[in-house]
Amino acid sequence: MYSNKYVLELIKDAIDDEQKVGDFYSALSGSVRDIDDSKMLGEICLDERKHLKMLEDIYNKLAGEDYAPKADAEPSLNSDYIKNIESAISGEIKSAEGYRPLLFALENQQLKNYITEIMTDEQNHAAKLNYIYSKNK
Repeated sequence: MYSNKYVLELIKDAIDDEQKVGDFYSALSGSVRDIDDSKMLGEICLDERKHLKMLEDIYNKLAGEDYAPKADAEPSLNSDYIKNIESAISGEIKSAEGYRPLLFALENQQLKNYITEIMTDEQNHAAKLNYIYSKNK
């Protein structure tokens, strides 16, 4: 059992966030008419689902038990597509920054690599969302 309960709580919060964000991108992807935007949002959703599995694996390795994400209600999308994209950009930037404490707290190199991959994915998501934003603004 990993002794740092703060790190375990950070991981649980990250698991819950990845579940919620994956649901958001799934709903947003399904609501978009532009095929390219829908595809890009769908790819981001798949990344978020990958992050969820990686974080669940990290939690299991550290805590010796599973953690299931909290079930949230259906994601509520703003009726303004651009507002959804703006919110998503902000969320991705905050998410990338939020993984930094975990990166520094973990000692196992494989787990650090997981967090590094998640952080760089989040940064790439922000870049893709900025592209979608500029294209549709």
